[in-house]
Amino acid sequence: GKMSHFVPMDATTSTTSNNLLAAGLLALSAGACFGVALRSATTPNVVSSLYSSPAAISRPVQVTTAAWPMARQATMQKVHMAAHQLPSEEMSGGNHQPMGYTTRSVATTENNTFGAMLLGCSSIFMVAAYVVRRMFSQKQSEQWALMTATSETKSPAVKTGPIKKVVANVKLAVGDIKLRLYRRKNPESPLYLLPQRNVINSDADVLAVASKFPSKYQELFTGWYTMYKEQTMSGGATEEQIWSVFNRIVDRLILLNKQPYTFKSAHKLMLDPYNYFEFGQEYTRLLVNYNKSYLRNLEKWDDIAQQIQRGDNVILLGNHQSESDAAFIPLLLEVYNKKLGEQVIYVAGDRVVSDPMVQPFSMGRNLFCVHSKKHMDDDPRMSRKEKQQMNRKTLVEMSKAFKAGGQLVWIAPAGGRDRRNAAGEWAPADFDIDAVELMRSLGAKCGRPTHLYPFSMATNAIMPPPDGRATGGEMGEKRITNFTGVALSLGEPYLADGTNWLPEGLELGSAETKQYLSDKVFKVVNKEYDLIKYVMKGFGDGSYVVPNGSQPWKTGTKSPYQIQ
Repeated sequence: GKMSHFVPMDATTSTTSNNLLAAGLLALSAGACFGVALRSATTPNVVSSLYSSPAAISRPVQVTTAAWPMARQATMQKVHMAAHQLPSEEMSGGNHQPMGYTTRSVATTENNTFGAMLLGCSSIFMVAAYVVRRMFSQKQSEQWALMTATSETKSPAVKTGPIKKVVANVKLAVGDIKLRLYRRKNPESPLYLLPQRNVINSDADVLAVASKFPSKYQELFTGWYTMYKEQTMSGGATEEQIWSVFNRIVDRLILLNKQPYTFKSAHKLMLDPYNYFEFGQEYTRLLVNYNKSYLRNLEKWDDIAQQIQRGDNVILLGNHQSESDAAFIPLLLEVYNKKLGEQVIYVAGDRVVSDPMVQPFSMGRNLFCVHSKKHMDDDPRMSRKEKQQMNRKTLVEMSKAFKAGGQLVWIAPAGGRDRRNAAGEWAPADFDIDAVELMRSLGAKCGRPTHLYPFSMATNAIMPPPDGRATGGEMGEKRITNFTGVALSLGEPYLADGTNWLPEGLELGSAETKQYLSDKVFKVVNKEYDLIKYVMKGFGDGSYVVPNGSQPWKTGTKSPYQIQ
């Protein structure tokens, strides 16, 4: 049957390393067999002459070791003694007749023992060669386009020795076999709940994993790993930390490839038995230059904490710059108000829940899953009708949550990540006024005070998006990673019922009011973004200090309004 780790591969796409591994194992088996034959052919002639007639059996024989290399004398003695319990001095010379045991029986016993060992090794190597070769061959029609990542710049290749490479491939093969046995024994058990497995703890392991991808993805994966390693180590990370990160990524991707996870309209972050939240935090944490990072207007996070504690709802209307954006509120609030950062609910688009590369990161977040109208036809695995039905279910879940109160929700009204503007600069993408109005309306109807905060993120440089938007079934993209500063900022909030912003003469829900509020919020988002963007690599000279910026992770400052 077919066996795979990340992807089924066609036999024609099997890598050179797989062929060399199989060839090497077969060569070892052949060598072992040749050794048996050679050993038999070089047995001393006296052995065959002693069996030339039946009389030879009853003839007293002098056991002599002179015809054998001295290094093997001890071995012969042990064999003879084990068979007949004779004192060792009897082996040194003299005539005796131990029940017909002759020189040939001694040599033959040794040959049989030696031959059995070689044949045993031969069998193991042949089976291993078959398993490994079989494991990495399958039909082209079964290829699964794993979404991988890479740098757009040339990075030095990760190198490793041939022995480490063989060991890594064998370890991966054994892990796959163990997983298959587990699935056979526990067919109903969800794989995504399995504890962390040991898949990667060296560069060789990374290359072994990459070699299982179709050839066009191998360089992408190793390029992503290489750049991540270079960037994080420039910030002080160790190889062990980086291997730990990729061990978690690869392990989860293997499991989710074999048994995909389906997100519901409202998804609760998974902390037990496997902590998917920390899984995502660990990856992003190593890329953040905390010395250059800031929280602007920190006091507004205290306001939010108090509002949440009162049972009010808070909605962050912000821009969106990188795939790691869900990690930054928890990371930058980790010291100041840890639980506040952990309870954010993210309004997630289709890519967040359907891209195989992103899925395990999304499983560690609270989500309201929606399909953006801008990308309704991108993923052919769901029809437009099915996506619209899911959106309606999500709205019901959001309404229930807001009525319960105490919710902190983040949404990017642009419907996706920021792109370069007409001037070629990265800037917040235009808001969809209907998205802003939807959140305002839900907040106004829930019966609880709801605060709409303009929210700015300067996170582009850590993992900038591609210039275009992939369409159709190919959801992969090149991923650049950088060790860089990031910053977040909040503006003054607007109440969903309009009491602190609605101009006289305008009515809530009218086209003019929708446009007015969207423009007002977007203007503040841009203003705050311009005050924080220079902390990022490539945007400033590294000396920029955010006005009214705070770094509680350096000072150890904690909020007086801790969320429990």
